[in-house]
Amino acid sequence: MQPPNLTLSSVIKASEDFLKNFHPSLSLTIPIEDIVELKMKIALVVIPGIKDLIGVDSFISADFSQITVDEYSFTTYVERTRFSIAHEVGHFVLHKDWYEHNGPKSIEDYLIFYDKIDPEIYKFLEIQAQTFAGLVLVPKEALVKELKRKLGAVPSLEAPEILAPVFQDLLDVFQVSGEVMLRRLQKENIVKNNY
Repeated sequence: MQPPNLTLSSVIKASEDFLKNFHPSLSLTIPIEDIVELKMKIALVVIPGIKDLIGVDSFISADFSQITVDEYSFTTYVERTRFSIAHEVGHFVLHKDWYEHNGPKSIEDYLIFYDKIDPEIYKFLEIQAQTFAGLVLVPKEALVKELKRKLGAVPSLEAPEILAPVFQDLLDVFQVSGEVMLRRLQKENIVKNNY
């Protein structure tokens, strides 16, 4: 079982194409829930106890017709849920063919599948879906526009503390967690990556 052969540039292009198709205005906050349900016709199903049962906040069905989300996460962690939904959309956009051939076909199969999958392949798939989700929820063009609006310029490789005065505003505008925003700022070389 080989992972899909995708480069970072192909993940970036896929996220840009996704936004062009489903939300070309890039108006903020990116309405990922509406895009999924109204435009992609993928049902969002909120069920209690999914995280306790299978250890994840959300998953997309084998036929890609629904995204199941843990009820507690859905009601308590809005930003995390938005990212989880975008992450599952990332699997749909990036990995649909791969999952159709290799993925689980039921919840029972899901539990067995993730015990058997090569950890490196799983990590590869997850990083791609996470990258896609961050790019969709915090598109570069919209991030640059917001920074120019708030600061008059786009910083380059600044210490993260420099953006502290506007960081909460960015979180409010994009409706993502601080971790997602920091990663996007680092990936765009707006702030230094101190790791």
